[in-house]
Amino acid sequence: MFITQPYEGQQLHNWYARLLATGFPGKLFVIYVHEPSLMTIVCKGKTIQGTWEQFVKRLGSLLRKFKFSNSFITSESDRADGYVVSKTQSKSILSHMNQMVFHLEFNCRRFNNYEAISLDLLEEGMMGYLYQYGVKVNEYRTPLDYWKGKVVFN
Repeated sequence: MFITQPYEGQQLHNWYARLLATGFPGKLFVIYVHEPSLMTIVCKGKTIQGTWEQFVKRLGSLLRKFKFSNSFITSESDRADGYVVSKTQSKSILSHMNQMVFHLEFNCRRFNNYEAISLDLLEEGMMGYLYQYGVKVNEYRTPLDYWKGKVVFN
């Protein structure tokens, strides 16, 4: 159940957030996962409130990097105050998020220190990560695949 309905045409309305251990003591990230695309944004910090501005900025940057249309980016950025970040009981989303956490924690540990962790590299890697999305064993897609065919690219 969502607290608010999306604005007409809004496509990035529903998000889930979770803490991510980095492997460095006391240093955590908040990951934001979009439902249904599974696009992932990684922010340095420990709370949604403390990472919200960073999240909105990083989301716009990721969309530009993957050639989403300027009109889509502007429209979604202007409506970010209407995004909903919530808890979920969906076993599918929880399973995907557990898989993401494992993958991201592993990749964080490949860096020499916390300051060296590249959030851009983590997010770019997640845009190409394959997830099972259907009931058939062979139905896989990446977050980028989700957006293909939609009128969101330049």
